[in-house]
Amino acid sequence: MPRPELEVADIFRAHGPAWRHEHAGHLNLPQLRVMSAIETCRTAALGGHVAACGKCGHEHIACNSCRNRHCPKCQGLEARDWMQARIEDLLPVEYFHAVFTLPAQIADIALQNKAAVYGLLFKASAQTLLTIAADPKHLGARIGMTSVLHTWGSAMTHHPHVHVIVPGGGRRRHDSGRMTETARQTARPSGRQAGSGAADHSDARQNRELMRVSSSPVR
Repeated sequence: MPRPELEVADIFRAHGPAWRHEHAGHLNLPQLRVMSAIETCRTAALGGHVAACGKCGHEHIACNSCRNRHCPKCQGLEARDWMQARIEDLLPVEYFHAVFTLPAQIADIALQNKAAVYGLLFKASAQTLLTIAADPKHLGARIGMTSVLHTWGSAMTHHPHVHVIVPGGGRRRHDSGRMTETARQTARPSGRQAGSGAADHSDARQNRELMRVSSSPVR
């Protein structure tokens, strides 16, 4: 794979020192370590190794990788493997992309309580989708989903939200308790339908009131 013209490491090396100076006191040690790892990844600062051909004797010298889990170069192969595994999990149904966003008031709380608030965001978004999908008016089946947390928006400001890929089909259960084949019905209720309903949807309604939700088909 050809090297891109501009990498995250290039930006960090060019502007990282000035940015860290400007935000001194607001960055924790793990964040500084990530920036340092990415900046020095595959440079002489981390040393190197030699790969040699046993037949012709040709040698290739390469700098060592940082192996940091946040480094886009080191995790590129793992990311591609993960994506391929998710493709193999796809069902023969339409998929939808839903986004659950925290309001600013709760997002501010998340800055000091990341594990608790982000954990609740995952739980509330999943509970909302499972409740709506289980409703016979929408799908009447149990679904799966893939959720990914983003803590920053396109404007590079603190904006916690969860992206969820949701199948438009699920597994139905007979009275006997056995699972049936996939139900190929659309599981995308309108905002009005999802915000109203019977008493057993109270948790889903409360979750939607605390989060802004948007959705669209995945093409």
